[in-house]
Amino acid sequence: MIDFPKVLLASPTSASKDYCFDEWIDNVFSLKYPNFDIVMFDNTSDGGKYAAELNNRVSKKYGDRKPKFKCFNSLVIHDAEIRSIYMKLSLSHNDCRDYCLKNNYDYMFHLESDIFPPKDVIERLMFHKKHFIGGMYHIYDGLSRTLLIYNHLELAPNSITSKVCTIDDEILLVNGGVIKIAQCGLGCVLITNKLLKKIKFRFENFNECFPDTFFAEDCHKNNIAVYCDTSIVCRHENRFWGIQGIDY
Repeated sequence: MIDFPKVLLASPTSASKDYCFDEWIDNVFSLKYPNFDIVMFDNTSDGGKYAAELNNRVSKKYGDRKPKFKCFNSLVIHDAEIRSIYMKLSLSHNDCRDYCLKNNYDYMFHLESDIFPPKDVIERLMFHKKHFIGGMYHIYDGLSRTLLIYNHLELAPNSITSKVCTIDDEILLVNGGVIKIAQCGLGCVLITNKLLKKIKFRFENFNECFPDTFFAEDCHKNNIAVYCDTSIVCRHENRFWGIQGIDY
């Protein structure tokens, strides 16, 4: 009998992404990896109503079928006064991390609730034996649409800067193999338990950066490389949901 590492599929979410939840959860339940559970941390400011609704919807459709599913509301857990979207997201990301560590999962597969990966994504990412490795997906819309891959412009002790790749960059970067990058977001990434023990998700009150940026920077500061498998392309059902006027 093969001993498959224990994986937590963890996803922050909110009611603003409900437009694709039913299709998303169907895709998640169809993933081929044989040993994973699902946890979602909702950050809707509704006292936990949307989280309860998701638990009921999944229970009615999938019952006791594996994988196991749970959804919690991060704001109810922390009873926090939310000062920014960055703080709200950071709470949910860290709830995913803490749940993974508390329950002794070997990996966290962090999958955002509007990202649709191929059905063998977990085992393909795990095959590379990296502490942090992700798949690709597009952000923005129209002529601005591009892959969420950042390359470093500068790496220094007190200065880490990067830029999102352009269409011209994609031609050079996307070769069907594994590449070392600055960051690839948190939409579809596999992270080891060992790395999660070392680094938390964070935000800064006066710095308008999302937790994925800080997490990638903290990886580099700790000499942990960030990788992307350019053979994995996910569908991103992104819509405008109220962050800086950007359809992310």
